[in-house]
Amino acid sequence: MAIIFSKNIMAITGFCAAMLFASPSAAAPAQADIDAYRDLIKQDLRLATAGYRLAATNSPYCRIKERNPGWVIHDIAQYPDAEIAKAAFGFRAPIHVAAVVQNGPADQAGVEPDDGFSEMDNATIYWPAMPLGKTGYERMASFKQLLHERLNEKAALPLRLSRAKATYSTTLLPPLVCASDFQIDTNKGINAGADGKMVSVSLALMEFAKENDELAAIVAHEFAHNMLQHRARLKSAKVKRGIAGQFGKSKDAVRATETEADLLSVWLIGNAGYDINAAINFLERFGNGPGKMLIPDRTHLSWKSRVEMMRQEAVRYSNAPKNQQGKATPPLLTEREAK
Repeated sequence: MAIIFSKNIMAITGFCAAMLFASPSAAAPAQADIDAYRDLIKQDLRLATAGYRLAATNSPYCRIKERNPGWVIHDIAQYPDAEIAKAAFGFRAPIHVAAVVQNGPADQAGVEPDDGFSEMDNATIYWPAMPLGKTGYERMASFKQLLHERLNEKAALPLRLSRAKATYSTTLLPPLVCASDFQIDTNKGINAGADGKMVSVSLALMEFAKENDELAAIVAHEFAHNMLQHRARLKSAKVKRGIAGQFGKSKDAVRATETEADLLSVWLIGNAGYDINAAINFLERFGNGPGKMLIPDRTHLSWKSRVEMMRQEAVRYSNAPKNQQGKATPPLLTEREAK
């Protein structure tokens, strides 16, 4: 049996290295270019780690769950310069593991960065060629879709991967965690967003959040939007997010979801073992810096009000009863289930 992945499927993003935009070069790859590709994967791993940690530790409180290996994967076709990509990552197969979340399911299965996929579920993978000069995620999207389906069907998924001098077999056994994907947005600007399934954080914002506790503050807020299904709620209320500031009721509806995301993020951060105060201090620093120029339509509370509200919520979290794993049930989610 063989697996063939179509290159025509619509892209499905997830724990994956973001697309780089650069001009192809005929010359031998420069070390600076190789380092730039590797640096982006380091940021991808930071985001994947924060996302997986938040999704795994808060899984008891999620309505929708899925099995996530805890890795970053990438396709050589997503890079505009294949020679730089090969020099940076090897790419013995078209799709490789770019990075592995420490102590996650893939790590526990012995998977390592730069391992290439050759078999899935005891079937050889045959990769279609990508059109010359084309960059994109179509092939990887198809691969990830099948991977997702097989994991959720079987729980245990046999894989065969290749390394520099050998191939090896392993089995992924990922537990169910909160369903949400995380990706870097390489577009310019300092921003983050959530669409109900995906959390996107701009590269510029990740670079501003130098510490992992700071990154957790950003990811947890957007992740909270997905957990609370805010996008669907606003859609059912016929709120158009992009123009919310033009209408009083719409503005109030959006502000309510933003306030909920701030409050829930405190509990998600605490349950994941991040320093809540460090995360809140970052938001205060951000609000006094680049955040001043954001959110002009008042769909959010002021930065000062948000920080003060979250500090009060941190006290509430600290005093809340914890289970044997040291986790506390977020009141917002308890209230949601009671409705």
